Amino acid sequence: MKRIFLVVCLQFLGVALAWSGEKPFIVVIDAGHGGKDPGASGFVLKLKEKDINLKTALKLGDLLSKEKNVKVLYTRKKDVFIPLDDRAQIANKAKADLFISIHVNAAENRSARGTESYAVGSSSANLEVAKRENAVMLYESDYKTKYRGFDPNSTESYIMFDFLQSKYMEQSVSFASRIEDNFTKLGRSSRGVKQAGFWVLKQAAMPAVLVELGYISNKEEEAFLAKDKNLDKLAGAIAKAFVQYKDKRDKRNTDGYKDKDGNVKSDVLSETKEVKKEPSKDAEPSVVPSADGKTQDAKTIASDEAKKEEEKTQAPVEETKQNASVTETPEKQTAPSEVKKPQVYFAVQFCSSNVQKPLDCKDFKKCVPAQEFVETGTFKYKYVYGKASTFEEGVKLRDEVKSVFKDAFLVVIKDGKKLPMEEARQYFKSSK
Repeated sequence: MKRIFLVVCLQFLGVALAWSGEKPFIVVIDAGHGGKDPGASGFVLKLKEKDINLKTALKLGDLLSKEKNVKVLYTRKKDVFIPLDDRAQIANKAKADLFISIHVNAAENRSARGTESYAVGSSSANLEVAKRENAVMLYESDYKTKYRGFDPNSTESYIMFDFLQSKYMEQSVSFASRIEDNFTKLGRSSRGVKQAGFWVLKQAAMPAVLVELGYISNKEEEAFLAKDKNLDKLAGAIAKAFVQYKDKRDKRNTDGYKDKDGNVKSDVLSETKEVKKEPSKDAEPSVVPSADGKTQDAKTIASDEAKKEEEKTQAPVEETKQNASVTETPEKQTAPSEVKKPQVYFAVQFCSSNVQKPLDCKDFKKCVPAQEFVETGTFKYKYVYGKASTFEEGVKLRDEVKSVFKDAFLVVIKDGKKLPMEEARQYFKSSK
């Protein structure tokens, strides 16, 4: 009898949860590398990155699955190879709310140490890290087709990342910052939050962060990562950051950021959409009486009046054409109307700021006078320098500016506006 009562209660609870309509928070945990792709390797203990990633991912998943209304999914739960492009697609198909990719770093300099958390972007300082992680796609025979010509070893392929304006950037950086703060509280050396051109993050249609747990190339950090109790601590720090991030998100939603369907409003994601006002279906059409006593739609009358005015203005024009002076030059008679060509050039973006700066700011050094563009987001003031007419000249200018500003990258200016990635990519090809 007790058993029957328990089953009925559980069934009732399930129905109640379904009636509540509360969508679970879906988080996808990605254990980097796997299978035929071992990732980085240690020099002393010969640990493999893929194993550390998987252990930590599973530990993190266990912690997050205990949170209320959280659904945990994995890109892999065992030692198998998952194509790079498929990892983000798993999250996209699940309509996940957050994507966390777990990795371990490595460097030729064996003294390098510390944790890092990345959001998508591009930075010359982090290019080698991005190249190493993106090289996973080379394990796939059809990678050139699948990744649309992207070459993980080509510096020029990463130019496209310079234009990525992710609508989830602010949330990704916020979550990454919490992770690094919690790592620091564990006594870990943090190298901070960074941006790089990771393909797996670029393809994710949600806030996404790639976490580097430490340097397996450093013998001390390799020894640290070899112990399960330390991986427990790292997973716990990420889990704590998740709870902090989700709590803030939930509070923001309950403060009026959801629409009637329970979706987060676009202004939370720093998006702006033009709202087109439609006339009410219930509104009565405006009508006016005609000369014969019949009623006509006001819109129809306005259209008729406009046609009459157009006929009046066209008649004199036609008459003028017929009586044109014979002294008029042939060029004026036959020349087509001139089409104004768009003004397009390349410039170098070297600074983003949350406060407005003078165009001759001393901090800009040799990049003066600068040009300012205002965009949405935390660092809405963008400063660019130079004016190159060809792609080759633009690349040369970018390299010169990088000697002073390492994170500088190329942008396209068209008719006084800085183009977003989608529009700018057509100009990123050699003119030779």
